[in-house]
Amino acid sequence: MANAWSAIRALRLVLEQRKYLVTFLIIGVLFFIGYGYLLLPSSINLAGPKIAIGLNAYSLIVAASMGILFALSVVMSAFAFKRNGASTGKLGIGAVVAAIIPGSLCCTTLIPSMLAVLGASTSTIINTTGALQGPFAAYETPLIVISIGFLLLSVILTSRSIAKCCVVKK
Repeated sequence: MANAWSAIRALRLVLEQRKYLVTFLIIGVLFFIGYGYLLLPSSINLAGPKIAIGLNAYSLIVAASMGILFALSVVMSAFAFKRNGASTGKLGIGAVVAAIIPGSLCCTTLIPSMLAVLGASTSTIINTTGALQGPFAAYETPLIVISIGFLLLSVILTSRSIAKCCVVKK
C-alpha cells in the first residue's frame, strides 16, 4: 500500500507542473488517436457496436489506456531525468519500447514498410507480409494485454524512482 501512495505522490508531483501536464495531455491525445487508428482494422474492433470514431468499447478502452500510460511514462521519465540528472533505468525505457512494438506489428503497415526499406520487391512484400503478420494477428489480444502491462510497469518503475529521490519526506 505504501508503494501505491508513493506512486500517487510521484504522479501528483509531476502533473502539478504545468509544462508536464500540458505535455502529458498532448502526448496522450496523439497516442490515443494513433492507437485508435491502428485498432480500426483490428479483430478486437469487429464485435459490438461502434461507440465513437469507428471503435467499439473495448477498442476505445485499449486506445485510451495505452495513450494515457504511454504519455505518463514519457512525461514521468522526462521529469525523473531532469531531476535526477541520470536515466531512470533501462528497464523503464525498455518497457515503453516493448509496449509499442507488439501492438504495431499486427494489421499495420509497419512490416511491409520495413521490407520496402530493406529493398524487397513488391511480390516479396505481398507474399511475406501475411506470413509475418499472421502470428501477431492470432495472438493480438494477449499482445495488447502484455503491452498495457509493460506500460504500467514503466509508470510504476519511474514513479518509484521519482519517489525515492524527488519527494520530500516529512
